[in-house]
Amino acid sequence: MTAGPRWLSEQQGPGGGNGGPLLLRRLDATGLDPLTLLVRESAQNSWDARVGDGTVDYRVELRTVRPSEAPAWRALLEHEAPTPAHLPLRGSLHRGTPRMLMVTDLGTKGLGGPTRADEVSDGASDFVAFVRNIGDSQDKESRGGTYGVGRVVFHLASAAHTVLVYTRCRVGDRLESRLIGWALHAKYTTATVQGPRSFTGRHYWGDVRDTGDGDAQRYVEPLVGEEADAVAGRLGLRAFPEEATGTTIAVIDPAFDHRTPEEAMAWIADAVVWHLWPKLIPGPNGEPPALRVTVVNDGEAVPVADPTRVPHLAPFVHAFRAMDRVVEHKTLRRVVGTFGLKPMIAPFGRPSEVAREAGVERVHHTCLMRPVDLVVKYLEGPAPSEEAMGYAAVFRADAGMDRAFAESEPATHDDWLVEKLSGTDQRLASHAMREIKRRMHEASSPVAQGREVGDGVSLAGMSRLMSGLMAGAPGQGGAAVFAQARPVPGSDPRPGGPHLGGGPSGATHAGGRGATAARGSAAARVRYLDDPYLDTVEGRPVLIQRFQLLDPGPHRVRAGLAVTIGGGGREDVPPQGAAVPEVIGWRPDGGAVSASSTLRAEGGDGTVWSLVVAPAPDTVTEIAVAAEHEDGAA
Repeated sequence: MTAGPRWLSEQQGPGGGNGGPLLLRRLDATGLDPLTLLVRESAQNSWDARVGDGTVDYRVELRTVRPSEAPAWRALLEHEAPTPAHLPLRGSLHRGTPRMLMVTDLGTKGLGGPTRADEVSDGASDFVAFVRNIGDSQDKESRGGTYGVGRVVFHLASAAHTVLVYTRCRVGDRLESRLIGWALHAKYTTATVQGPRSFTGRHYWGDVRDTGDGDAQRYVEPLVGEEADAVAGRLGLRAFPEEATGTTIAVIDPAFDHRTPEEAMAWIADAVVWHLWPKLIPGPNGEPPALRVTVVNDGEAVPVADPTRVPHLAPFVHAFRAMDRVVEHKTLRRVVGTFGLKPMIAPFGRPSEVAREAGVERVHHTCLMRPVDLVVKYLEGPAPSEEAMGYAAVFRADAGMDRAFAESEPATHDDWLVEKLSGTDQRLASHAMREIKRRMHEASSPVAQGREVGDGVSLAGMSRLMSGLMAGAPGQGGAAVFAQARPVPGSDPRPGGPHLGGGPSGATHAGGRGATAARGSAAARVRYLDDPYLDTVEGRPVLIQRFQLLDPGPHRVRAGLAVTIGGGGREDVPPQGAAVPEVIGWRPDGGAVSASSTLRAEGGDGTVWSLVVAPAPDTVTEIAVAAEHEDGAA
């Protein structure tokens, strides 16, 4: 047993080494907010540590230390802490409302391996890589990055530059909890009993020990086992579920600058959506999202938006699902990545502050990502000359190019600086960037945009009338009207939930003047996966309704279309010569459009289908999907 956790400041060794200021400056080149960096880097580390192919639970929680807990909390963290001149921890501990920002992952392996940097191990060395060594590449296949200097973002987010690391990992055939503190600040020189000594600016909190090699040099080991769990509980850290492994990083006295705690946690939730969205959406066959995210502010859940319902982000989701173009360097005979692009009518209104920080305001960008589907950057392309038009694209690097693109990234993993590369890697990566820019230029040209839809209705005017229809978002300006959906037996009445029904029922979207949403009931079961959204097919504006057939066996599926004029009257039979909506065809996710008024398909296999409809100008187009078994059974 130890005498209790306490602080130890690291002395400069005879061989020198990097100090705190240099490490902190390594992250200065980015324009991203420290809270955005915290989300990106911590989620990447969590993903790298996942166990197998399972879902990772990722939780960000702000907790205010209760007055009854504060004395013990301060006593534990203040024991032999450095002076305020060398670390601002003491001031943070005595703030009127001390807080911790905790980032937790489960479904991960925790920080295992040796706890000393001088121990050699044939297995994992995650604890040493995260706590002891800075900037060492993990160089693991199919991983998002390295622990590297990216972990310094935790210290940037702390006014005290102090974090606690609480982890549970497997050691042989048993589970072991570990708890250690770590602070990073400026180098300094001060008087000691041995005379003046220089210190690195790194400070550790835990079980202080001697190396045992006769030089009386001390270092800090983590608290382990029951002691680690007990002290973590006294500090207010959440206990790990039974038999679970994972890690919690607790940022002491989080620095929110000008933001209130509520504003800071809302920013974090939005940063999760904009920077982790590929991990938040279901898989192509309905698999659950790879990352399950929770954001909590003092016990209150903070909403994390569905990426498909964020107007300026949803186009990137659709482009991601439609990635079908292989980018290849023909001379070198190497595939460098996969590309998908969606021209669109631009979403109306201004995106969130997090989106604008990422460079997205008017959507004409490519989302760059490594093979693990983590966002690197939104690369801006040329804006379309037609103000109402835009395009969203996604480029995912090929697995064989992962190492090259990783080496081109700065410490914060938020750019590809391909000019840093050399030789074949530089040729391949540069070719990829040229191809991405060429395709964005093509998408911005007037020919690619198309200028008219229907009977002379300009795309600019149509966009204004259809404001907010991207991903089912309510519009601005009153042109779009969303009626209350009618609940049906067995359906989920929550927005975006599954809708079970059939027959002439379904979501509806505008072809020009507005929009309504309604679902009805029928014998055959159809699940609507989301609201209809506006897209383009071969340069033609269309409405897309995605759905699944829930029952096994062959089905015959039909579309029911109607229009609403002006005040909302429904017309199944249009006046003579009037424009009408029409079914262009049906498309399985990842497949081509099949031009037919009726779809014959197998149900119950998880296939996601899209009904593709050309709306009638100056009307509200109502869309329904009706399915029945081929044998006529209900």
